Amino acid sequence: MEFPTGSGPLNRAALLQELREAYTAALLLGEEVKAEIVMREAIDAGLDEEVIHREVLAPSMRRVGDLWERGTLSVADEHLATQITLRVLALEREVVRVAGGRWRHRVMLAAVEGEEHTVGLQMVGNLLANAGYDARYLGADVPIDSLASIVEKHRPRVFVLSATMPANGELLRLAMDEVRRGDPGTALLVGGQGVPEELREEEGLVVTREVSNVVESVDALIRRPGLN
Repeated sequence: MEFPTGSGPLNRAALLQELREAYTAALLLGEEVKAEIVMREAIDAGLDEEVIHREVLAPSMRRVGDLWERGTLSVADEHLATQITLRVLALEREVVRVAGGRWRHRVMLAAVEGEEHTVGLQMVGNLLANAGYDARYLGADVPIDSLASIVEKHRPRVFVLSATMPANGELLRLAMDEVRRGDPGTALLVGGQGVPEELREEEGLVVTREVSNVVESVDALIRRPGLN
């Protein structure tokens, strides 16, 4: 599902119209998942709760009510639309609550020494920043002997290390040791094709191959005892 982007009044009006139409359609079809997707799109677009309620949810529910009064929708259809909206409101509260707390947590990202491939790592950084984390991207080929001092200075809650080449597997392990030397309490998340298989069994370490899973993985690390 794609919605108009941009910050101008015309783009904003178009965005709100598209969201409103998509949400109304989801209610009329009884599609809770589609309704939730619209809500997430609205939040991701930077709309606050008051705007979402006034410009998307309320008009859609009025449309449902009008159709019910005309006899186009059954009582069951109207009740289903109401229940979907109640569940979407609960989802909204949870999404806003979680995102609202992420800004307090710093996440640092680095490609290990000798690693020049960083597109995936930059995507991870963008996802974390967009999710509300204080994400700080250090870039490619970060010297191992600089990591402990970086951790001591910036005190991240989570450190993300990337290694795309198998030849960098041992350097990844050394980089992890340096991060822990800077602060043993810093949680580690590593990713890339260069992650040695044996690291996947290491206790307390999160290994991911999918960029799309990174926000969920960092959320889980933050919730671990001792990191809150």
